[in-house]
Amino acid sequence: MSSTGGNNGNAYPATWISDGEKYGLIGLEVKTGGQIPQGAITPNLRVLTDTTFSIPTNWRDWLGSIRAREVEGCNLFLFSKQPSSAPEILDGENTQLKQRAWNFYVGLLLASTFAPAHRPVMLTGVRRDGEIDIRQQRDLDSPVPCIFRPHPPVMPAHIQTAAQLGEKLDALATAPLPGGQWRLNRSLHVYTEARTTGDILDRLHQYSRCIDGLILPDAGKTRQQFRSRTELFIGPRHHDLMGEIYDVRSAVEHLHENRYLDGFDRDTRLDLLKKEAIAEHVARAALVRIIGDSALWPLFANTPALAKFWALSQAERQKIWGGPIDPMEALRDFDPKYIHDGLLGKP
Repeated sequence: MSSTGGNNGNAYPATWISDGEKYGLIGLEVKTGGQIPQGAITPNLRVLTDTTFSIPTNWRDWLGSIRAREVEGCNLFLFSKQPSSAPEILDGENTQLKQRAWNFYVGLLLASTFAPAHRPVMLTGVRRDGEIDIRQQRDLDSPVPCIFRPHPPVMPAHIQTAAQLGEKLDALATAPLPGGQWRLNRSLHVYTEARTTGDILDRLHQYSRCIDGLILPDAGKTRQQFRSRTELFIGPRHHDLMGEIYDVRSAVEHLHENRYLDGFDRDTRLDLLKKEAIAEHVARAALVRIIGDSALWPLFANTPALAKFWALSQAERQKIWGGPIDPMEALRDFDPKYIHDGLLGKP
């Protein structure tokens, strides 16, 4: 991202931001495809690609030379900006802009299974007197690549969907929903955390918990209803598959991972890989639909709302939800002949 890089003595044009404007920004180094849109995508969210963000000298010393080079190597920037009434102060304006950039980033996590080359960075600051300054910096945990689809390109459609979801998340935060939106927010948080979790069994566990958060299974009927209630999301032909995914989730919950990991069995490890990809896809696609449709927010926002929703007849629920998600879409690129045993954890 071209900038004057305040305090570093180098002058670059900064057409993306004007004097007196603050920004919140997340920088990523990712594989891209197609013609990524530039500039304003929605009223509050913007994109730039294949440009340079020059790190001010004082921040370069703080970050260290390696991390500074990583940040300067970013090729996709998700950001929000606005004119500031107090450009010299780090305040609530910066907090709001960072939150908008974060929502855009979460939208991209939901729109794509991308994995960046290194940790994403969040920056906020201001442009004053022709120079762009960084006022605050935070490294984000990096999403983990899928073994059989390690670096899928971020495409123009992903950016458009991410921005739309980002705006929806901004609106959801202040939506006057009866009972609040804690459970939906929690399910989303579980999903985003799972994307950065290194262990495949822990990721599968967390994606399954995310699905649990949306189906509200009754105590003592969790496995049964994980099978039956997910029919709403993915159709009626996958009960056995969802039961098997729940069994893995339960094993991790109760520290019985040895059932799957003792010794090395290639077929077992490949099966775990497929189940993790399916659980991720179902959780992500369900969240995309719910967050993207404000009419669904009151139904999935909290525990009492979910209880009322799942008390409806199957036909009523299906009419509200719409057509099913295809869980097997998650395995579109799965080809075991390209997955060597070392990737599956063989010593």
